[in-house]
Amino acid sequence: MDRIFISILAALALVGCRQSETAAAKGQFVLVRIPEQIQPIERGAKYEEPLDAVLKREGVGEVSGGGTQLSAPDASGKKSIEWVGVDVELSNFEKGMPILKRELLRLGAPPETILGYTRNGKELEERLR
Repeated sequence: MDRIFISILAALALVGCRQSETAAAKGQFVLVRIPEQIQPIERGAKYEEPLDAVLKREGVGEVSGGGTQLSAPDASGKKSIEWVGVDVELSNFEKGMPILKRELLRLGAPPETILGYTRNGKELEERLR
């Protein structure tokens, strides 16, 4: 019985290591918050698809998703888009961040665009310009 228990614990430890290795291999997550009121399809065409192509071509990462932040309902119950988000995984943060910024500027992202990420356990944000 003890051998079975030890085998199960060893297997769980091994699985835990694999998950950590996968997370580390995934790269650095960067949330790009763009203060534009555009719909999801337009967001994809304007930002996600071109960014993904350049990041992959340069070998520094990829776009992993996107989203839309809605406001609280106004007096009539209507919500509006506050900003759109693009989720980026950089496999090489040092090389990838300048490329990401350059491409966002080229694609017309407003200067108030925020890039948020965690480095060394600290949550950081920086403006595009």
